[in-house]
Amino acid sequence: MESVARKYDLTMLYAAYDAFRRDAARLEAAARPSRTAPAAAGAALANTWSLFTLHWRLQDNAEKRALWTVMYAKDADAPGRAGVVLDSLAVQTLRVVPLIDGVDTALEHGDRRMFAHYAARLRASLDTVLDFKESNVLPLIQETLTPYEWGTFDVEFRRELGVRGLGVFLPWLLDDAPEPTLRAVLRLLPPPIRLCYRVTWRPRYRRRSHLAVPAC
Repeated sequence: MESVARKYDLTMLYAAYDAFRRDAARLEAAARPSRTAPAAAGAALANTWSLFTLHWRLQDNAEKRALWTVMYAKDADAPGRAGVVLDSLAVQTLRVVPLIDGVDTALEHGDRRMFAHYAARLRASLDTVLDFKESNVLPLIQETLTPYEWGTFDVEFRRELGVRGLGVFLPWLLDDAPEPTLRAVLRLLPPPIRLCYRVTWRPRYRRRSHLAVPAC
């Protein structure tokens, strides 16, 4: 494994993980009694769940293909910390799958008790996975990947997302994000994308029904 530590900008990964935590918290909160009209609450919940599952799948696919697989390969000839850490991540990530399926089933059948059960478990499991990634996996990116390999992840994620998907992803990512995160993410984007976000994508996103009004 390459031992020279670099300093890649992982802003987008941290922002995405915080967005997953936000949605998981909203899903868990949606299981509690609310004064919101049932139709509005149902639309908000469906929208949040749709965006969460879409971006979870995209993020997971891109990370597996362009990050974890590459890091595994570098560790193959001399097994060490990366393989152990990534094995643990794989196990923890697999535990999320039946919980997502459980929420899906609960929503499909309108079973609020089942939904509350799985939403709470999903949030706890998700927090565990994301905390583990931030503490143990992301530092390995700095230690193992070359600049080209790190850049490949961005290309892979953009391929997974697609051009039209960026107009959904960016306002979802920054929904209710703290100001430092908002500024850090927007600094990474070219001016035309920032303009589209502010003028078109964010207003369109905010018009859709969801569980909480974005702070930004």
